[in-house]
Amino acid sequence: IAERTRLAVELHDTLSQNLTGVAFQVDSIGNTIDKDTEKAKAKIMTAAKLLQSCRTELKQCLFDLRSDMLEATDFKSAIRVALSQLKEATSVAIRFNVRRSLFPDPTAHTILSVIRELTANAIRHGHAEHVRIAGSTENGKLLFSVTDDGVGFDPENCPDMSDGHFGLTGVRDRLDRLNGSITFVSAPGKGTRAVVTVPLP
Repeated sequence: IAERTRLAVELHDTLSQNLTGVAFQVDSIGNTIDKDTEKAKAKIMTAAKLLQSCRTELKQCLFDLRSDMLEATDFKSAIRVALSQLKEATSVAIRFNVRRSLFPDPTAHTILSVIRELTANAIRHGHAEHVRIAGSTENGKLLFSVTDDGVGFDPENCPDMSDGHFGLTGVRDRLDRLNGSITFVSAPGKGTRAVVTVPLP
């Protein structure tokens, strides 16, 4: 029952919302294509990127159903399984001193999904050669970070859905469900450090 509930929430909060966004963009195209061709083209590009995001989310969902990620007894092993989808030859070091038993499966899955998305961003968009994942508990909170040596960015102008980037929006949505938060320490050419705080159950 818990697994079905987790899957239903995951599908609703990712695929369902993204497909709703695609439908909204397609409807808008019909209203603008005769009046503003460039605006219509931009909406088509956004819809295409939303569909690509749906495809990625579906692949991850199917992978999670087939994998033994949540069966791992420690977070380090679970993270390794979650990241096994990422085929890029990037060095990933993990130091996650957190007991897996602290978290029910839905919460653990959300944490692993966030780590996977942040690592994927570091590799695909940051072009990082090295990524470090660290986690610990302190004062009733889970604290973890994903640090890379990639190209970095300006946190004040963080890419979002309006730029065709949906990953970080999904990360924030997932963390909102856990009453968690994320901050970025980065600058162009200086790599990126994402720091996440989640209250313990």
